[in-house]
Amino acid sequence: MGQLHSQDAALRLHAVQGLGERGSKAAAAVPALTEALKDGDAFVRRDAARALGQIGPAATPAIDALRIAAQDRNLQVRKAASVALQKIVPGTQEATRKR
Repeated sequence: MGQLHSQDAALRLHAVQGLGERGSKAAAAVPALTEALKDGDAFVRRDAARALGQIGPAATPAIDALRIAAQDRNLQVRKAASVALQKIVPGTQEATRKR
């Protein structure tokens, strides 16, 4: 998870993608992924949201941050956050809004 704090956005992106591939096994990374939702790089924010969605219900502590990300200035981040919310809590309102 040290790569999440790299100065290199590509390394941060690779780190969040790797955590997402681990699915629920990456539940311990939820706080770090939640922080990554604030990254300056939109691709990192988008894939942090995707990773949280792949973790599923174990990512419940990230719900508030995902709701904020669902309002991100970047459309892809908004969509990824909405999909993640749906995966974590099916029926979540943000996930059903059209963007």
